[in-house]
Amino acid sequence: MCFHVKVTKKKEQIEKKSKLKFKPDVIFTPNPHFKGFDHPKLPVITNKKNNIDLFEWGLVPDWAHDDFNSNNTLNARVETLDEKPSFRDSFENRCVVVIDGFYEWRHEGKNKIKYTIDLNDDIFFLAGIYNNETFSIVTTEALGIMEYIHNSKNRMPIALADDTSVSKWLNCEPISPFTDFTYHREDGQVSLF
Repeated sequence: MCFHVKVTKKKEQIEKKSKLKFKPDVIFTPNPHFKGFDHPKLPVITNKKNNIDLFEWGLVPDWAHDDFNSNNTLNARVETLDEKPSFRDSFENRCVVVIDGFYEWRHEGKNKIKYTIDLNDDIFFLAGIYNNETFSIVTTEALGIMEYIHNSKNRMPIALADDTSVSKWLNCEPISPFTDFTYHREDGQVSLF
């Protein structure tokens, strides 16, 4: 799954990469570690493609009541996106979340080893769905290096690294997730794989 991301780039850098502008008067403060369970507002581009918005992490469906727990909607499995009650009404509400890295942990015995996964510290996008200025990151089965790193749950966010894959996702077309990440262990040791 994906519950930790980094967005260290400034608004101007995000606008240049996405070729879109933030909505006027939007204040965004970069952070090297956004935690999903804190429900931060992150830069999002919807399939309306007019501008960059800030949406809250944790999709809230229209039918939700005040006691709805959006911790359960931080991520959405692509395999059941159109089936699960929390997500099916937002199936065509596609968005991409603008990030420059995410964090996952590898389990080795009783140890958890934190990895930073990115694209040479450049901006890229994660597939998402949205509703009323809230969003979920869409995940898939772990592939490539993510199969090694996220060995406990074997999931990964659907990463999109180019305009074509972003456009396909936003238009509800089939895509192949990006898997050619750069990565490093947070403890400074070299991975032997």
